[in-house]
Amino acid sequence: MASPEPTKIRNVAVVGHGGSGKTSLVESLLHAVGATNRLGKVDDGTSILDTDPEEQKRHITINMAIASFTTDGDKINLLDTPGYADFAGDQHAALRVADAAIVFVDASAGVQVGTQTVWSQLEEDETPRIVVIGRLDRENADFDQVLGQLRDAYGTRVVPLHVPVGEHQELSATIDLLHGQMLKGPKDPVADLPKEEAERVGQYRQQLVEAIVETDEELLTRYLDGKEMGYDELRDALHAAVREGKVVPVVASSAHKHVGYAALLNTVREMLPSPAEIGTVVGRSPSGDEVARKVDPSEKLSAFVFKTLADPFVGKLSYVRVYSGTLHGNTQIYDATKKETERVGQIFYLRGKEQELADQVGAGDISAIPKLTATTTNATLCDKDAVILYDAIQFPPPSFAVAIEPSSKADLDKLATALHKLTDEDPTLHVRREDATHETILSAIGESAVEVAVHHLKNKFGVQVDMRTPRVPYRESIRAKAQAQGRYKRQTGGHGQFGDVFLEIEPQPAGSGVVYATRIVGGSVPRNFWPAVEKGVRETAERGVIAGYPLSDFKATLYDGSFHAVDSSEMSFKIAGSLALQNCVKEAQPFLLEPIMNVEVLVPEDQMGDVLADLNSRRGRVLGMESTGAGLQRIRAHVPMAETFRYATDLRSMTGGRGTFSAELLGYEECPSHIAQKVIAAHEGQTEETAAAR
Repeated sequence: MASPEPTKIRNVAVVGHGGSGKTSLVESLLHAVGATNRLGKVDDGTSILDTDPEEQKRHITINMAIASFTTDGDKINLLDTPGYADFAGDQHAALRVADAAIVFVDASAGVQVGTQTVWSQLEEDETPRIVVIGRLDRENADFDQVLGQLRDAYGTRVVPLHVPVGEHQELSATIDLLHGQMLKGPKDPVADLPKEEAERVGQYRQQLVEAIVETDEELLTRYLDGKEMGYDELRDALHAAVREGKVVPVVASSAHKHVGYAALLNTVREMLPSPAEIGTVVGRSPSGDEVARKVDPSEKLSAFVFKTLADPFVGKLSYVRVYSGTLHGNTQIYDATKKETERVGQIFYLRGKEQELADQVGAGDISAIPKLTATTTNATLCDKDAVILYDAIQFPPPSFAVAIEPSSKADLDKLATALHKLTDEDPTLHVRREDATHETILSAIGESAVEVAVHHLKNKFGVQVDMRTPRVPYRESIRAKAQAQGRYKRQTGGHGQFGDVFLEIEPQPAGSGVVYATRIVGGSVPRNFWPAVEKGVRETAERGVIAGYPLSDFKATLYDGSFHAVDSSEMSFKIAGSLALQNCVKEAQPFLLEPIMNVEVLVPEDQMGDVLADLNSRRGRVLGMESTGAGLQRIRAHVPMAETFRYATDLRSMTGGRGTFSAELLGYEECPSHIAQKVIAAHEGQTEETAAAR
């Protein structure tokens, strides 16, 4: 497959609610145009696009899939995206490089949560789009009802362009309202309009024409004067209106009945913009200055990596959108993000898991490069003598986390490498080490995303891990000033061990950490042992005293002690310092601090009551509420971290998937006594078990 001129390319993201039938639509299109020799089916696990074992097991799309094909001289790149919120990262990536979108709506379900979510994103990005109302062969499908829902939700700019003939199992064709023709199957592609459809088609066509002429003053004047307008001028005006977001055409289809694919392809080719219509793309130079590049194959090369996939056959596969110039195989390219030169061997066009070799890829096109070494998602590839950097994809933040640990020593040895590859493949996954609890934390957009990541660790990288709810990284602190002695004495036949110190501790302001000082007078503790005492204090503070969490926000002062000329050593004074701190804390009114999260929840107005009540039950303090438009309210609250670990899952359940939230660490506050007692008791129980095991 050769890379055509930018005017002949369409890059289109296929988006919509999860499980609505997006992948089945793309599979049907591929089969209809002869790009595949079999019709893949999601429910049967034979999908050409959903090739990941987890996708086949769950019957959902997890990873973006690219379906490239040609039809009537045009190159179409469809980016089939996940519809479920847990895997929204790939949807964001697809919309970042696509020039337009197909919003798929299930005719039997209507406008759903996923429809509303992606529509908001398309509005924010000002992305041209068309709507496909699919699954019209189902018994409860209703084209008119769903069209009404769309117009109620998004205005009269949503207008029918291709409407169905027949319904449910009697669905047989679609009608092109601009042409006034009926589009049937491949053997009989065009037919005259049935007389019984004339009245219905007339009503629909009036909605369409009125929406078109309202975007063009000259056409509006002619329309009001009762003058006729030809197909070409209506088509051109509609194309301009779609590109500017002033009109959103609606197409009817059924993948199961193979109805509507011709209508959809015509709409994609005629109504959606090509890369050439973008004109120029804007990036920045290494110094931060704005740089513009024309979408032209003869320009300097610039391309953007929008996804990285660990392919079991070819290794790492980088999906790239070429914005300017021409990408050639068997050459070198500069990674402006990593500031490294990469070797490009082969280049592929993708059709699901099928790969078609390409010698070169021109401006505006999408392809894949295998085996790039350092390059990852969000990298800009370009000529080294004409460096440009494109803005990174803004992925949704994680909202669900688990603690993971390797199941065996062999898994431990491979875990770090596997996690690195996993996060390269999915930037919505985050891995960090929680120092306070000594846990490895894996976080993602949602619970399902974490489960899939763990399955990938096992099946792709051969690493088995165990999951559990993360421990809360509490902290310990003190309220009062206290003094205590730490004395360590051991006699073992030869030289013994002796260390004796007196320590004073006192509270410090929040955020002070551990402050250490000495005020020894008269050499009661020799100077060479002072660092050992400090080390004992700091190490004990790091381990914690009452509950096994770091002790902070206090000042420790070594003010007295004694030593033995023969038996004293650095180790004995380190242990003595540790014992002194432990004894001091017991007398200094210790307490636990718990982490508090600054939470923002976005919910529909009609579900505010339930969400507010739930936040109160989680010990949350609601700070305020404000309307964001589109029937949504933003709630700001402070909530203990311990109450947020499963909040992503609970919020979706509570709001039918319509609620979202974000959280960041605000600081620490005193933990309620009844909770602190449970935490301390649990630590004491673990300590006793450990001692008994020894």
